[in-house]
Amino acid sequence: MNNPRKLALSLLEDFGITNPQDVDVIDIAYALNIPVRHNQLKGCEGRITHAKNQSMITLNNSEKFITRQRFTIAHEIGHYLMHRKEPINHNDDISSLSWFNNKNNLEILKQESEANEFASELLLPTDQFLICIESQYFSPELIRSVSDRFKVSRTSVIHRFVEHGNHPICVFYTRNNKVHYWRKSEFFKYYIKNITKLPPPGDSVCAEYFNENTIYPNEESKQEISKSTWLEVNNEYANDIFYEFCLVHSSVNLAISVIWED
Repeated sequence: MNNPRKLALSLLEDFGITNPQDVDVIDIAYALNIPVRHNQLKGCEGRITHAKNQSMITLNNSEKFITRQRFTIAHEIGHYLMHRKEPINHNDDISSLSWFNNKNNLEILKQESEANEFASELLLPTDQFLICIESQYFSPELIRSVSDRFKVSRTSVIHRFVEHGNHPICVFYTRNNKVHYWRKSEFFKYYIKNITKLPPPGDSVCAEYFNENTIYPNEESKQEISKSTWLEVNNEYANDIFYEFCLVHSSVNLAISVIWED
C-alpha cells in the first residue's frame, strides 16, 4: 500500500534535504530521470506520461504562479513514484490538484489524493508546519505567512490547516457558482448546510465574488458573517459571529471559502 507522506519524507532524506525551503522539485525530477518541459496544454495544468523506460512531466506554459508550478511538479513526481505501473493517464487540472471530489472514478480519486498528499508533505512536511503554527490561531495572515515562507500555494496551506491545524475550520470549494465540495477539521463541531451542487449562500463572501465580482484586499480578507450563513444552527444562534476568508482563482472561476469562529 502506498503511504504518500512516508514516501515524501523518505525522498527528502535520500536527497539530504533537511530544510523544506531548499526543495527544488525540478532538480528532484531530473535526479529521478524525469525531464520537465513547458508546453501548451489544453484543459490541464500538468501531466506525466510514461513510455517503456522513460517518464516525462509537462507543465502548461500559461501557468505563471511559481507556487502552483512547484506543487504540480511535486504532484506528478508522486504519480511517478506510486502509480507509473498502473494504466491510468494523469492529466491534472485545478480539480485534481485541489482535492475536488471526483466520484465518477474512484480509482482516479484515490490516486489524485495520494499524489496530493505526497506533494503536500514534500513541500511542507507536517512537523515543520506544526512548528510554524504553534500557539497561533487561524487567520488569513497566518496562511499567507506560511505560504510565502515555504513557497507553496495558499490553497495547500489551507489544506494543511484542515488536517493538522490547532483551530477548527471548514473549507468550501465553489466553481462556476456551484458548491462542489467541502472539508472540515476533525473538531469542527457544526452541521454543514446541504448546498452541494447549489450556489453559495447569498449572504456569504463567496456569493459576493460570483454575483458582484468582489475580491477583498489582504487587509480586509477576514470578513464577518453570521453563523447561519453556511451552517445549520438553531435560530437563537443564527446571528452569532463567524468569519469567512475567500480565496479566489478567477482564471478558473473558483472560490475557496474558509469559515471559522474566534
